[in-house]
Amino acid sequence: MNVAFNIFLYVVWFLATYYIVLLILIVLSKKDDLFEKRKFDFKKPPFVSVIVPAYNEENKIKYTIASLKKIRYKNLEFLIMNDGSRDGTSREVRESIKGDKRFRFIDRKQNMGKAATLNEGFGLAKGDFVATMDADSMIEPGIFRKVLPYFKDEKTAAVTVSVLVKNPKSFVHKIFELEYIIGLSLFLKIFSTFNAVFVTPGPFSIYRKSSIEEIGGFDVNNITEDLEIAYRIQKKRYKIANCMDAKVYTILPPTFKQIIVQRKRWYSGAIQTLTKHKDMLLNNKYGLFGHFVAYNYTLIFLGVCLFLFTLYMGFTNVFDNVMYFRHTNFNFWEHMKNFEFDLLAFGRVSFLGAMSVTFTMLMLFLGLSLTKNKKSERKLGILGYPLLFFLYQLFWIVSIIAVIRGKKIKWR
Repeated sequence: MNVAFNIFLYVVWFLATYYIVLLILIVLSKKDDLFEKRKFDFKKPPFVSVIVPAYNEENKIKYTIASLKKIRYKNLEFLIMNDGSRDGTSREVRESIKGDKRFRFIDRKQNMGKAATLNEGFGLAKGDFVATMDADSMIEPGIFRKVLPYFKDEKTAAVTVSVLVKNPKSFVHKIFELEYIIGLSLFLKIFSTFNAVFVTPGPFSIYRKSSIEEIGGFDVNNITEDLEIAYRIQKKRYKIANCMDAKVYTILPPTFKQIIVQRKRWYSGAIQTLTKHKDMLLNNKYGLFGHFVAYNYTLIFLGVCLFLFTLYMGFTNVFDNVMYFRHTNFNFWEHMKNFEFDLLAFGRVSFLGAMSVTFTMLMLFLGLSLTKNKKSERKLGILGYPLLFFLYQLFWIVSIIAVIRGKKIKWR
């Protein structure tokens, strides 16, 4: 058992370390292009539609609408889509948009789901470019003058932006703030350089309307429509660009329990999408995208297996130690008094784990520096950042079990 565990440990460690080191090298090679600014030189500014689907968002949507009102881009319309909310969302929207003719409010009484609501919005949208935005997110006023120039490339079907956390307060929120800075900002920029972006984040993404109509809109049967549509965009060999200089701020679920529910939906949807588009894996037809996705999910699966394997080995050792102490009448104190630290006895798991944490933290510090985020303001999050490894295993295990059981995943 120990031989098998050791082999498995080294394989997973090598694959994970290779991945992190490769990302570090790519980031360093692209550091001068991260905040590229493209010139807004359209003869006539394109008309843009913004779709905001909302379901039970009475406490948040006013902040979303307030951020939209600050936008001064002229050729613009806002479509607020109430997806059969059972709270005061409708009342809040009507009060918030009063007097602003740029807003259209579609107040549907029936709940159809986010993907169906987005498809309805695309059908109503007048713009050649359509942005989708969650009803708990806020964008910066100049966002459209930053993202629209990317569509000068006719092969670009979507543009993503930096997704950041709005006012993180709790310890867990401060940890996830760093995950968003690295994963949904810096890495999306890096992945866009070799056309391997695998998600168009719900808080804000903008699409070329004709491209989305060509691929059939959003999948109403998928619980992570923003992930699934990215696969079909890649399947058509269109591009998904990233403008890291443009920002959207999103509000995290307030409790850890709600975060688990959110992540279970995300990761279960990821498995659902991967199963649907398994033909893309390791397929040279789709460039580096198919290889990147295959490597990424292989690493995730192996990481979960290693985590469970390590837990099993740990509990086995604890049981064996308890049986040993049974012969000493469980005299733990005497054993603790005679304990001596021996560096040479430092276990392989601990040593390799420490190296992995070191590379991960190096990636974090490098990422914070390159994305111009002050480390001094994020000390608590940095301290807890290694906990993400354990949280990821929890989220993935819960999600895999939910998929195997075939249990319907709640939205929140």
